[in-house]
Amino acid sequence: MNKKAFISLMMIALALTLLVSACGNSKGAATTEPPQVIIITATPESPQVIIITATSEEMAPPIVATEPPAAPPTEPPDAATRPTPPFGYEPTPFIAEDSAQGERYFLDEFDNGLDQYDHFIYDITVKVNKIFKENEELEKKIKVELEDGTIEFNIERYYLNYYMIYRPQVYEDVKISVEVENLGFPASQAALVCRYDEELGWYELIVSNTGRWRLYYFDKPLVKWNFLSDGGAEKFHYGKDTNKYTLECKGKELSVYINDVFSQTVTNKNLKKGKVGFSIQAPKSWTIMNVPWFEVSEP
Repeated sequence: MNKKAFISLMMIALALTLLVSACGNSKGAATTEPPQVIIITATPESPQVIIITATSEEMAPPIVATEPPAAPPTEPPDAATRPTPPFGYEPTPFIAEDSAQGERYFLDEFDNGLDQYDHFIYDITVKVNKIFKENEELEKKIKVELEDGTIEFNIERYYLNYYMIYRPQVYEDVKISVEVENLGFPASQAALVCRYDEELGWYELIVSNTGRWRLYYFDKPLVKWNFLSDGGAEKFHYGKDTNKYTLECKGKELSVYINDVFSQTVTNKNLKKGKVGFSIQAPKSWTIMNVPWFEVSEP
């Protein structure tokens, strides 16, 4: 072998030796040292800080009261300062008591006059058959006077009925009574009225001085007397004497009492409510009768 070839082989062997040595060193180093981790982070922007400075008034210490608070007002505010109510609010109206309003249930002995009663005259003759509220000629034929708490009636013409209607109240169910004193004429009669309606009519109980009674429904629009029933009193004071008549109007029932003795109940549904009153009548003769009292009560 020549010299150059030998040198070349030696150089190759040395290179292989160095290579094997380098690989062994790198393998040992990997098992003994942890890997280095490089973390790359973005650089955050600096936050903006807004600084608010308080005014001198806000930095002032709180005020401590040295006197008690003022007392609340005892009177309502004026209309100009009063708060406005919400939309749709409707205050309840104040209703003052009317001194002229009549009582609902009472026994009237007429000590306070007749101002709470309306009156009218019914001419029941066939040719007339009409109600009169103001008629001077007919008023002259009927004398009505209040004397010592008693109403005195003196009717000086046939076929005239004088009505007195209690004005202040309207009733549905009610019981009415009247005391009547007959002073001698045989054809005199008295009546009680319930559910009186100026436009519709009324119910009427008529009692003669013989104790016979008749019950009617008067239809005002038709000007027609509708007969409902009749009967006789079981207990009655004849001649110049005093009797008590009672009519109870309750629902559809009309009940008749003479001197507190029940006589009959009749059913009718034409009228629902109305005013009450009484009447003195001269069907076939002059009439002189007194009314000491009139009573309205619950049925």
